Amino acid sequence: MDIRVFKTFIAVAENKHFGRAAENLYITQAAVSARIKQLEEFYGTQLLIRDKNNLRLTPAGEALLSHAHMLVNQMEQSKIALTIADQQKATFNIAATPNVWDAFFSSRILDALAAFEHLSLSSEISVREAIQRKLDERTVDVGLLTDPIKDDDFVNVLIGYFELSFVGSEPTFDATCNDYIYVDWGLTFNKEHALHHKVVPKFKTSTAMMALEVMLSQGGFGYLPNELVQEFVKNGSLFTIDSPLQIKRPIYMVYKKNHHHQTLIEECKQLFSRAR
Repeated sequence: MDIRVFKTFIAVAENKHFGRAAENLYITQAAVSARIKQLEEFYGTQLLIRDKNNLRLTPAGEALLSHAHMLVNQMEQSKIALTIADQQKATFNIAATPNVWDAFFSSRILDALAAFEHLSLSSEISVREAIQRKLDERTVDVGLLTDPIKDDDFVNVLIGYFELSFVGSEPTFDATCNDYIYVDWGLTFNKEHALHHKVVPKFKTSTAMMALEVMLSQGGFGYLPNELVQEFVKNGSLFTIDSPLQIKRPIYMVYKKNHHHQTLIEECKQLFSRAR
């Protein structure tokens, strides 16, 4: 049923006159009569009583009036909702573990905003397990991790590397020190670290920035990203120490197979690959 038929019925009920209803709707009186007839045929009942100089609603017409108002209002609201939806940007969500955020993504967030200016971009820092769950639920589009997700439902793309430096507030490191700061750089790093270092940390964190702050204020040793510490090494606040560990760490861009935004996924790959 055309919504204009209900608008016409409302206009006739409010004006109690076919001619005035026609004027308000900018249509002919014949068109008003035709629409009311169409409505009465649809419901199979009389909606208006047309006495001379006295037009009133039947009980059925009274019952229909509130529904007619509701239908017209709902239609108008749906138009507004669709207009707003058309004006909104598509969303794209990127999540990174704290270590990848500090070592890689935080320095590239402005590049991501520029590349995805046509989108509503959001980012978050979360643990690996939460990122995998959100990727699976499709509430996150892309995850940035130091270790791939070994599951056939996910795609892992190696997009680059970052370098770690073993640094400290003193130029020499002793395994018996009591100020070692352990930074979690992912599963592979953790295994290598357990093989080469038997030191007991005084502080553990998954955030390189927090580790750096503790190291600079209270002293200590730990593995931190080159980009983060190079200025402090240059000015003598920190010292680089030889390490037996593999300090080149990979970064994987992970997403769910059959992602509905394949074009955006490809743009994301290109963006982060350029940032190597």
